[in-house]
Amino acid sequence: MSQLPFKDLTDLVNQAHRGLKRDVAPLVEALPEGGFFLSLARSLGLPNDLTPPPPEAAVSSHMLQHPDGTVYVSLFTRPEYARLAQQEQSWQTEDGKQEVCPLPARNALYYAWKLLEGNEQVVGLFINAYQEKSVLINRLELESFFNGVAIPLEAYATQVPFEADDSILVRPADVTGVENFKETVQQFMEQNSGVTGYEVVALFDEQRNMQPYLAINLKTEFGEDKYAETAQNFVTLMSEKVTMPERLEIMFNENFPGLI
Repeated sequence: MSQLPFKDLTDLVNQAHRGLKRDVAPLVEALPEGGFFLSLARSLGLPNDLTPPPPEAAVSSHMLQHPDGTVYVSLFTRPEYARLAQQEQSWQTEDGKQEVCPLPARNALYYAWKLLEGNEQVVGLFINAYQEKSVLINRLELESFFNGVAIPLEAYATQVPFEADDSILVRPADVTGVENFKETVQQFMEQNSGVTGYEVVALFDEQRNMQPYLAINLKTEFGEDKYAETAQNFVTLMSEKVTMPERLEIMFNENFPGLI
């Protein structure tokens, strides 16, 4: 592979694919020295894939469309990754050529951000499409990257198994402001005699979460074989009667020492 005009971010993107804050941080720290490649939708007449466009050039790149109609800005850490996407998507410039150009990472992120700002259908950034460890980044995550702030990529981080030294902050949660919540949970307990109690808590893991999320910990007389069915019944009833929070985890018989 030819020498890139900036630091190769491939290994760091692969690491960031885990999504944990500690895995994302090295990528964010390297962005000032790194760069990305774009597949050009409009030719800039560049002699090769490693030649940066002149500062005054108006860059226009190809984007990836999701089946639901949403669109992602596409960046690549290596030119051959952009070339593969061109083959898969039949991307060409307006005159039928296939061109790739490099941009410093912060310039590329700013370019992506302006596209998100200017078009509501553009919802995020796709890094290294068609690679095993491609990374989708939403609007908030893109803004944090550009500002040099490492945050968890929650969609990936929540899939990473917990390790021995991982910790989660737990505190009681006040849901009195959620209309019908308490009454609906009480109704659920009356309909499910094996459920004897519950507690609502807020959980936060700085490696996996941007903000705390709610969990309901159901106390039961039965074992794990009935957990899935009980959880489904709970979700069904709550969905009918309560405006559900954006995220509510259902737990069973967890013990939170020191929780008041």
